[in-house]
Amino acid sequence: MKINTLRQQVLTQNHSAIIVFSDINIRYLSTFSGHAATILVTEKVNYLITDYRYFEQAKSQALGFKVICRDRENQSLAALIIELLNQENCQTLFFEGEHISVSQWQDMQAHIEQGTDITTFSPLTGAVEQLRMIKSTAEIDSIKHAAAIADQALANVLPLIKTGITERELANELEYQMAKLGSEELSFATILGFGERSALPHGIPSDRALKQGDLILIDFGAVVNGYRSDMTRTFVFGKADAKQKKIYQLVQQAQQAAIDAVKEGVTGQYLYQQSANILLNSEFKDFAGEGLGHGVGLQLHELPFIGAACKTTIAQGCVITIEPGIYIPDWGGIRIEDDVVLTDQGLEILTQSPKHLIEL
Repeated sequence: MKINTLRQQVLTQNHSAIIVFSDINIRYLSTFSGHAATILVTEKVNYLITDYRYFEQAKSQALGFKVICRDRENQSLAALIIELLNQENCQTLFFEGEHISVSQWQDMQAHIEQGTDITTFSPLTGAVEQLRMIKSTAEIDSIKHAAAIADQALANVLPLIKTGITERELANELEYQMAKLGSEELSFATILGFGERSALPHGIPSDRALKQGDLILIDFGAVVNGYRSDMTRTFVFGKADAKQKKIYQLVQQAQQAAIDAVKEGVTGQYLYQQSANILLNSEFKDFAGEGLGHGVGLQLHELPFIGAACKTTIAQGCVITIEPGIYIPDWGGIRIEDDVVLTDQGLEILTQSPKHLIEL
C-alpha cells in the first residue's frame, strides 16, 4: 500500500505520526474521493476522519483504514486528532504545512499546549507529492484512458469548425464531447484562442469569432478515476501563410528534440535545454515560453516541473507534459503539447492526436 511507504518515511525520520490534509493526497493514499476528510497515520493504525456526509463512502473506499465519523457540532478536528495521538502514545508529529489553515494550526497548537505527550510538532513539505510523481500501472492506464477521450473529442469537433463560430461555442462543444465520451469532469478550464488571442498561453474562451487565416490553439483534457490528461494542438483555419508554417515547424522540432531526449536518469533541466537550444537560437527567441512541461496525474500540475532550474531526474512511471510554444502579441501563438510516460520499454506518448500542421 502507498500508505505503508509514507509510514516508512515518517518512521525513518523519527516521527511517530503524520497528518494529511490535502484532498488530493488523501485520495492518492486511500482512494477515498470525497471531501471533508483528514488522514492520520501512526505507527500501527491508518485513520481516516470524516463526517456523516462521507462516512459510508469512506468505509467502502478507504480499505485498510479505520474510518472515524467526527461529530462536528461537539468536537473540533484538532481535539479528535489529539485524542487519537494520546491513545497511540505518539510523541512526535509531522503535518502537511502547506495544506493547513491558520485557524487549524492555532487550534492544534492550543490543544497540544493544554497537555499532551507530543514533544515535536513540525511541518513536512512534499512527502506525498514525491510519492505521487511515480505512477503505478493503474494510474497510467487512467491517464491513458483520459487522453483517449480527449483525442476522440477533438476529432469529433474538428468538422464543426467554420467561419463565424466563436471560441466559447467551440470550447462548449469540445467539453460536451468529452463528457459524452465518459470524462468525469474537465481536467482544467479549457484554453482556446483564435487569431491574435492564441498568443495568450492560458486564454479564456471569448466571443471572438473565427475568420479565414486564424490560428486556432486548443489546450484541454479529460478525467478518468480522478486522473487527468493535458493536450494542446494548434491549427490554421484556411491556408497557412509562410510565417505560420515556419513557427509551427520550429515548435514541432523543439518538442521532438525534448521527446527524443527522455530517458531514465536525465533531469528536467536537460530536457528543457534540448528544446531551448532550438527555440532560443531562432529569430523568435524573445517570444518563447519559459517552461517546457510538468508532471500530470491527480492534479493537472504535479512534480516534476520541467524547466531551466529542474534538477529532478526522470524515472520509470513518471508522466510529464512536453509543451514548448511561441507566443507573439497581436499575431498569435503556437503550442504543441503531449503527455508522455517513461516505461521499461522506453517512452510512450499517451496523447495521440495528429501533430502535423492541419489546415482546416
